[in-house]
Amino acid sequence: MDEKPKRLYLLDAYRGVVILSMIAYHFCFDWFVIFHGSSGWPGLKPVFIWEQSICWSFNLLSGFVWNYGRKNCVKRGVIVSLCGFLVTFVTFLVMPNAPVIYGVLTFLGFAMIIMLPLSRLLDRVPASLLAPCSFALFLLTFSVPRGGLGIYTRILIPLPPALYRLRLLTPLGFPHPGFVSSDYFPVIPWILLYVTGYSLNRLLSGNTAFISIASVKVPVLTALGRHSLLIYMLHQPLCYLICMLLR
Repeated sequence: MDEKPKRLYLLDAYRGVVILSMIAYHFCFDWFVIFHGSSGWPGLKPVFIWEQSICWSFNLLSGFVWNYGRKNCVKRGVIVSLCGFLVTFVTFLVMPNAPVIYGVLTFLGFAMIIMLPLSRLLDRVPASLLAPCSFALFLLTFSVPRGGLGIYTRILIPLPPALYRLRLLTPLGFPHPGFVSSDYFPVIPWILLYVTGYSLNRLLSGNTAFISIASVKVPVLTALGRHSLLIYMLHQPLCYLICMLLR
């Protein structure tokens, strides 16, 4: 635990790929939804799959590498959360009808911090059991923000409406009436996917074949992945500006 782990550059490269995918997605979102009023664009099945691939990747990766930065997780969590609050503030000014409230950065910052006490409990569970169970619970609770339990997007068991009337429960995954966010990442279900990533790290961290493969550097992509937070903060205003110039 005290030995500094070997950096897994291939994970940085994968994060770089996801960053590029996210930039392309947000550019398309700005172009089709904000500048051309195609409100149904995000609901198209291929677009939904594209968006989810980005969301899943960021959460799994962040959970996977959490243990490598355990000693600085609170500091990193606070920084990422503050960046999330900044995004919320700016979007309230620029897009008052669709601000980012409880977005991905706010969630990831929270997850980095809460995992410190949570990991002490999770480490008592075998990783081979924790990984499939946390992922199954993620699928079961995925539609909690839409009102129920089920299998991914299909709701099978509606939850009591009373859960969705309290504003205090909105960040947990029970949005109150009238709540609007263009990037909503509540604790439920996303913390469960984060835990899935964490448990996968426990399964693979001692696998020499995995470590050998994941230590491979991929120029450019690795660099992009290592500066993902800065790129995230800069890409959206740049995408918006480019759309304005192209319009």
